[in-house]
Amino acid sequence: MMITLYKTDRQGRIHYYSLDDRQGHLFANFTFTVSWGTTLTAGREKVHVFDTRREMDAKLQRLIRDRVSSGYRVLYSYFRSQEYRYLRPVLRKAAVS
Repeated sequence: MMITLYKTDRQGRIHYYSLDDRQGHLFANFTFTVSWGTTLTAGREKVHVFDTRREMDAKLQRLIRDRVSSGYRVLYSYFRSQEYRYLRPVLRKAAVS
């Protein structure tokens, strides 16, 4: 899964917020990485690690819901086959046409 959100501030700067599960974690089965900043390739990064899939899914939903409600829009999203189906309706509502 890879999701990139963005928003423009009052000064015209674009802020990016990306979530992905591309790189696994050595000691946990359920992880995803969040990166954010004013560029896609630099900024801050945080790896979230969970004991269960349910915890991970709840955190993903909360992060996306919080960002969308604060003005972020979907720039890009990619999912492998049927993964993360529960996220798609929320992302569709915030998608750029």
